[in-house]
Amino acid sequence: MALDAKDRALLALLEYDAKASVQTLAERTGMPPSTVHHRLRRLEQRGVILGYGARLDPQLTGRGFSAYIMVTGAPEKYLDDNFFAQPEVAEVSAVTGNYDLVIKVRCSSLATFNAFLQDFRERYGQFLTQTVTMVCTEVLKG
Repeated sequence: MALDAKDRALLALLEYDAKASVQTLAERTGMPPSTVHHRLRRLEQRGVILGYGARLDPQLTGRGFSAYIMVTGAPEKYLDDNFFAQPEVAEVSAVTGNYDLVIKVRCSSLATFNAFLQDFRERYGQFLTQTVTMVCTEVLKG
């Protein structure tokens, strides 16, 4: 499905505020409310909009401590489904270059992160050839 400029404008507004009313979206895009409603339904039906969510404050929700772990490991799959199901694992991206994966971890504190990292090394360390950890203690809000 090709998206036109009006669809993209609606999607940008919804990404920022998923609870924006049709009337608010209409005012901000200059489209009539009925057109906004029709476009939203079409975007939902075609699978462009998969759902609506909330942006949460990481500090207030106990996930204000972030870290990125870059890993290189065995040629076979070395992380199992249990790893991906852990609540601390926010994102896993395959990358090219010196590392295989970049893992984003979100924890409530440095102590929680250290416990996660210790468990990670105990469970998967035998498959890892290299790891680098970058800690992010501040989230920039836009």
